[in-house]
Amino acid sequence: MRFKRQERYEFTDTSRKRAAFERKKRIEREAFPLFADQIAAEQISTDEEMAGRRVTWERQTVADRQRRAGEWRKARARVREYPDPVRRALLAYWQNCRWPADPSYFLTMCHMYDNGRLELPASS
Repeated sequence: MRFKRQERYEFTDTSRKRAAFERKKRIEREAFPLFADQIAAEQISTDEEMAGRRVTWERQTVADRQRRAGEWRKARARVREYPDPVRRALLAYWQNCRWPADPSYFLTMCHMYDNGRLELPASS
């Protein structure tokens, strides 16, 4: 079955991200000049923020990959429910179509077939 591997990207700690975070902290302090010292005391350092973002990035990446794998499992289970000639026709259509090789598109194709919006020559 045609599918596209999900790209893996590492979190990058850039000077632009650091500058944006410093700007955010400065704007928070300037919004309430009388409390600037108290606000500054509560703000975390840029290094702590970047470390937190890295952890969040890694957690989110794992969650996204698990969600996508679950969608592929759901799609494969769904295509196994069809009779053999229909399953073969759907898989042949999937192999040749120009849609992105993504589980949501595969499930959409199955949904379209179920609702009569997709006609396959072998299933007629």
